[in-house]
Amino acid sequence: MEQRTTTDPERELERAGDELEERIDELDNHIGEAKQEAQARREDQTPFEDEDSDLDDDDAGGADPGGFDDPEADEEEDED
Repeated sequence: MEQRTTTDPERELERAGDELEERIDELDNHIGEAKQEAQARREDQTPFEDEDSDLDDDDAGGADPGGFDDPEADEEEDED
C-alpha cells in the first residue's frame, strides 16, 4: 500500500481551510443570535402598534377622528 506524502503547502492549505470553516461557524452563530435579538425587539414593539390598529389613517398620515364633520361632504350631498 502506498503512503501519500503531503507537502508543507498542502498541510498549510488544509489548516487554513479548517480555520476558515471554524470562522464561518462562529459567524453563523453570531448571525443567528443577532436575528433572535432583532425578533425579540420587534415583538417588544408590537403591542404599541396594536393599540392604534383600530384607528383609520387619513391621507395626512394622522388618525381620522370619527366625529369630524366635513363641510365639503355636506355640499356634495346637497348637489345630488
